[in-house]
Formats: sequence, structure tokens, C-alpha cells
Amino acid sequence: MNTDTMPTDRSRSVGWPELAVAAITAVVLYIGGGLGLYLLELPAAASGVAQFALSAAVPVLAFVAAVLIRRRPLSAFGFRRVAPRWLLLAALLGLVAMGLASLLSIFVLDPLFPDDNTQADYDTAATAGIAFFLGTLAMGGVIEPFGEELLFRGVLASFLKRWGPWVMIIGSTLVFALAHGINVVFFSAVFMSVVSTYLYWRTGSIWTSVIVHITYNSAALIAKGLGL
Repeated sequence: MNTDTMPTDRSRSVGWPELAVAAITAVVLYIGGGLGLYLLELPAAASGVAQFALSAAVPVLAFVAAVLIRRRPLSAFGFRRVAPRWLLLAALLGLVAMGLASLLSIFVLDPLFPDDNTQADYDTAATAGIAFFLGTLAMGGVIEPFGEELLFRGVLASFLKRWGPWVMIIGSTLVFALAHGINVVFFSAVFMSVVSTYLYWRTGSIWTSVIVHITYNSAALIAKGLGL
């Protein structure tokens, strides 16, 4: 691990106040936003894009709340420069993680959960025409991954790293996966999060995590849009 990139001053690192404020903000907004979408009763394609938009906005707002609660440099949340080779590696690992998760779904999860329709609206949006596909790709492939990395790596993983890489990786991954629900998506979330959090620990830069997540989501949505 490049220890030069990781904050060592506990007084300037992410602590309980940031974690608590981010968690409360996220829970309130997820519940409120989810209820609002339910009451709107949007068509499936529009609902898919709207759900991605909600999943993009909530973690960003939770992250902002965490940053504002105390004076902390953004570097405490992983905003550090990183060598280009790490970003390239992150993109490659994002593709590998997506491929492994897809194989797991095809050969194991889909046969075990044939009636799971957790992502039905997302799938509909990705295949409902070019406008919906581009909206889905922008929200679900770029903005949502960025927002979720701010919350789950920038706040949560940064908080957990004081107890070492195992707690950081396992803790962040479990919370991230559980936030996606106990369903077929859970296992895909685990695949992606392990890679994302490992790179964050290894480099100290959240940008590697963002690239992993964007690559993973975008590749999956492009494959879905192409009917693969």
C-alpha cells in the first residue's frame, strides 16, 4: 500500500459524525424518493431512468452532508491524484468483475431465481429506444456509480480503514451489497465492491473506485441495450 496517499492524522480523517450524517441523510432520501416514485406510477422505461436518477442523487447529497458537518479536506474522502496506470487497471478490473458476475448470473443465479424481476424497469429503460438508452447509460452508467462511490467508499470505506484493509473491504462491501437488497443483484454488488474497495485501499484514491464502478455499470447496460 502506498502509505503516503492515506491520511494518518485521525483528527482530519472521516469519523463517526460524517458517517452518521451520511447514513441518516441517505436513508431518509432513499425512503422519501422511493415513495415518491411509487406514487407517481411512471411507465416502466421512465421509472427505470427515474430510479437511476434517484440512486445517483441520494448518495451525492449524503456525501455533501457528510463533508459539511465538519471541516475535513476532500483528501480525507479519497480525492487524491493517482497514476494513470491505476485508472487503466481499474477499468480492466471493472470489465473482469462484470464478466464474472454475468457468468455467475447466467449459470447459477438465473436458474435459482427465475422469477426475480428486481431490475425489470432498468432492463426496460435500456431497451426502450435510443433516448431511454442514453438516459439510462448517463444516469446508471456514470452518475449513479460516481455518487455511490462517494458514499460507500468516500465516506464508509474511509471511516473503516482505521481498522485495516480487511475490515475496510468486507465492511464496505457488505453494506453496499445489502443496500442493493437481498436478491440476485446482491452477488453482483459484492463482486464489484470488493474490487472497488481494494483499489481504494491500495491507492488511497477514490478515482480508481469510480472508474471500476463506471466501467462495470456501463458495460452491463451497453450489453443489455444490445440485447446480449
